[in-house]
Amino acid sequence: MNWRRAKNLLIVSFLLLDIMLVWLYAGLRADARAQVTRTGMDPAIEQQLASNNISLETDLPRDTPELAVLKVGLVRQNPYPLASAFFGTLEGVEIERPDDPLLQASFKRSREELHIYRSGVTVYTRRAGSETGGGDQTEAEAEKKAREFLTRHGGIAGLQLMSTTPYRRSGTYLVEFAPYWAGYPLVGASGAVLVVTPAGVENCWRRSLTVFGESGTRRTVISAEAALQALALERPRPETVPLTIKGITLGYYNKIYNADYWEAPPVWQIWTGGDTYFYINAFTGEPEIW
Repeated sequence: MNWRRAKNLLIVSFLLLDIMLVWLYAGLRADARAQVTRTGMDPAIEQQLASNNISLETDLPRDTPELAVLKVGLVRQNPYPLASAFFGTLEGVEIERPDDPLLQASFKRSREELHIYRSGVTVYTRRAGSETGGGDQTEAEAEKKAREFLTRHGGIAGLQLMSTTPYRRSGTYLVEFAPYWAGYPLVGASGAVLVVTPAGVENCWRRSLTVFGESGTRRTVISAEAALQALALERPRPETVPLTIKGITLGYYNKIYNADYWEAPPVWQIWTGGDTYFYINAFTGEPEIW
């Protein structure tokens, strides 16, 4: 036997085997990366969500920045100038001071109503008339009407457009604005949400907040994937109601507190369509209870 030749054949065989293994490994990594890119999520996590009847229909944020808790407070306003901003004048406007301790004042004229709450929330409603029976509009048209309405009724300074979604009837949109701090929105109960029909703004919910600054040290937030996993673990009976994740946003959580100022933690806001949201604390992974 030619041992030299046999030795060379073995060396060549091992080299070919190594090349093949490297090629197979690279192919598997590429397939895995492609799958994550297509779904925006690790396949194992996606499978875990599916087992809890949760599906994803949005791009998944990848950033996990260092954030701190925010110091946030109410912007209190005199109800009468505020009502004047909505009605143009208080002439012919009925003014009520109801017994409800949560309600500061109510104003009514014809089909329009304005309720001003002690929590800083103002709710304007224009009851639908015959002019709202038909018509259509685009998202851009609805956003323009919403901006013009806010500009005329209290101002739009400090607010940025956050989302525009179809709402109930054809041509009607839910347009949401939020105040931002360092690029992240204040979510939960802040900013302005308007129902915009082809005939104009039918409803406007608004709550003005101010940010005093950060509190405590900055910490790295959990990933959006981890937030979705936490949501899956919190579902007591996932088989009863399927959830479709249509949006996930990192922001600062503000609910309606019985206080003039508070601390707002970073949260992942998870939107499942309509006006349904879940909030996962971006430090602890625990759900924020409304």
